[in-house]
Amino acid sequence: MIEQLHFLRPVWLLALPGITVLWWLLRRQQNPAAHLGNLVAPHLRKALTIERDSRTGFSALDSFALALLALTLAAAGPAWRQQVAPWFEETAPLVIALEVTDSMRSNDLTPSRLERGRFKALDLIAARTGARTALIAYAGSAHIVVPPTTDSAVLAGFLESLDPAIMPRPGNHAASVLPLARDLLGASSTLGTVLFITDGFDSADIPELARFSAGPTAPALAALVVGTEAGGVALLPDGKPVTGPDGAALQTGVNRDLLNRVRRETAITLIPVENDAGDIRRLLRLIESNLLQADDPDAQWHDEGWLLLWPALLLLLYGFRRGWVLR
Repeated sequence: MIEQLHFLRPVWLLALPGITVLWWLLRRQQNPAAHLGNLVAPHLRKALTIERDSRTGFSALDSFALALLALTLAAAGPAWRQQVAPWFEETAPLVIALEVTDSMRSNDLTPSRLERGRFKALDLIAARTGARTALIAYAGSAHIVVPPTTDSAVLAGFLESLDPAIMPRPGNHAASVLPLARDLLGASSTLGTVLFITDGFDSADIPELARFSAGPTAPALAALVVGTEAGGVALLPDGKPVTGPDGAALQTGVNRDLLNRVRRETAITLIPVENDAGDIRRLLRLIESNLLQADDPDAQWHDEGWLLLWPALLLLLYGFRRGWVLR
């Protein structure tokens, strides 16, 4: 917000120095020393001054001056966010990259991480009615499942069919998603978002993810993290636990330290999965924010000056408090 803060009518800012100087001159006139000068000894002047202690406090003049400064800033039109044209928002492209690995079979989230990720993807698609969405499945390699479409029924059908058993390579190679996602987004790459639904990243992918996200024409990257640090038991369809390379039960705990490194070194926005729809609302705001940052030529800046009217009104009312006199 601070980076995008600017004024729609900056010429009004020229009035700020004038208001400050006028306030200083009037405040100076309220000082008894300005009228009496050296005609009265300082210790006598102090004793004879009525309400001498209140002169140095916050006065009605100060209240009106601050209100005038607030109104001037409001007239200058501060703005830090844009409003996207409705047609533009409805066609915001999204690529969902769903991790389909054995660790996603873990039951630390019911019924499993993979099922929870599917449910969240369906909720997001339903909230984006009419918007183009593509689907990629990845494990050790990435594969296009559904090209950009507005048909939520098609996306739902393919989401239900994804299972780690059908993936040709084991592993968690998130970086393999990037070239496919760029091709799917095409010319609208900078306007789109790539959403990973995953329980973590491989450390070997972080440099490539960082280089991709730093590119000037790269889409925005986000990740919905499903899973807990404690992990759970990854179960096969027959109820048997998934075993790792050492023959022991597969460790499925989410590596928070690695996720923090991803947050520091890449431009991926990490959003933890929630039991309610809070994560979906955050994702929808993120997708809209990515559109705003894509310099939509039809976007209009919001004039936020009205926010300053309330403190200005309170200051004006405070200036009329009983016992104060504005000269």
